[in-house]
Amino acid sequence: MISGLPDRPLSASETLRLSHERHDLLVIPATPDSLVGDDGTLGKIRNILVFTANVVGSLAYTDADGWTVVAKATDASEFEIALDSLIQFRDDSLSDEDRNDIVETIAEAYETFTDRTL
Repeated sequence: MISGLPDRPLSASETLRLSHERHDLLVIPATPDSLVGDDGTLGKIRNILVFTANVVGSLAYTDADGWTVVAKATDASEFEIALDSLIQFRDDSLSDEDRNDIVETIAEAYETFTDRTL
């Protein structure tokens, strides 16, 4: 889905750089544990949503397999399908409130992205 991902988790600055290098690509950390390590500090990002003009995919990094496409939706505005698949893949136990907060944040970023690509 995305060429050039390193064979390791990403740093926050790398997700920003990927999104800024190409106007037709948005890379977003997908879940809270994507951002914060076990010790509460900014960690390596292992769960991302990747948006293009027409597609959204959820990708997960595992030490055994590297980056894996967990789910893909051909309508990027239906990113919740990809997000839910990633949450299930990671067996995360997010509260409904936390999930809704994530969806709202991603929806705002997606709206900005679509405004930028039009």
